[in-house]
Amino acid sequence: MLAVTQLAPKDAGDFPVFKMGADGLACFIDAVNQDIAREETLRPRIAVYREGKNFTPQLQITQDKGWFRPFVQSVLSQGISVVVNDIGLTRPACMAVEAATGVTVDWVMQQNLYVTPPEVQGFSPHCDVHMVVVAQLYGRKEWVIYDKVADNPVFTQGGTEVLFPEKGEVPAIHKRFVVGPGDIFVIPRGVFHDACARGECSVHIAIGCAGIRPIDCIWALAGEAVNDSNLRADMTPEDAAAAAKAFLASRPVPLAQLPRNPQAVVPAPKGPQTLSFEESLRAVPRH
Repeated sequence: MLAVTQLAPKDAGDFPVFKMGADGLACFIDAVNQDIAREETLRPRIAVYREGKNFTPQLQITQDKGWFRPFVQSVLSQGISVVVNDIGLTRPACMAVEAATGVTVDWVMQQNLYVTPPEVQGFSPHCDVHMVVVAQLYGRKEWVIYDKVADNPVFTQGGTEVLFPEKGEVPAIHKRFVVGPGDIFVIPRGVFHDACARGECSVHIAIGCAGIRPIDCIWALAGEAVNDSNLRADMTPEDAAAAAKAFLASRPVPLAQLPRNPQAVVPAPKGPQTLSFEESLRAVPRH
């Protein structure tokens, strides 16, 4: 078991912030620029939020080309954050994660781009079901880490409420810190957090990292079991338990596969060291 999966506020090295260096930062910016250049693929991956409120259903994007930069400026000027889900990280960017944090490339599974206007908090306190590596690309962002920690949360039907504080709950603050371009740090799975852009617009990538958990192997076995007509038959409780036991005894536990990011094997040349929509960010008034 990788030690990094066991981090919690009390033993997380007080959430150290690492520097990627100019080359690492350029790898991330290059990956983002490549992704958003394909504007026709962005529309279904765009979401907009302000302090946890989802304004995405109100979006009306009708163009295929030339809309992203003015869209970003307009939305940010209204105090609303823009999220681009499923940014494709290239292998050099994934290697930058590993070099800076020690989180293995094979654990990288998804990554979302967050563009936040000055002095705005995009989401309320929450935790994630996987480890998150945060890479700051532009501007400054203040992160708040809370003492509240969920115990190895997973997505289950009806179980997502554990990802948010209970109604009326105000978790105690463990630490506040501010990151700038090139900074990268790890938020362990289940650790509650939120963040706010400071002074100017902020852009960061949240990289979801997950390994294989025993429950993944059990779910894989359940997926196999549902295709067995005998296991779908009506039985007495005793016969059902016996049939389930016989099925489990006859099957080896399947090895679940890592949720690999297919983009992570794609090499990419180092591109420009500025985001292609940076002029839109600069046009938003600073605070």
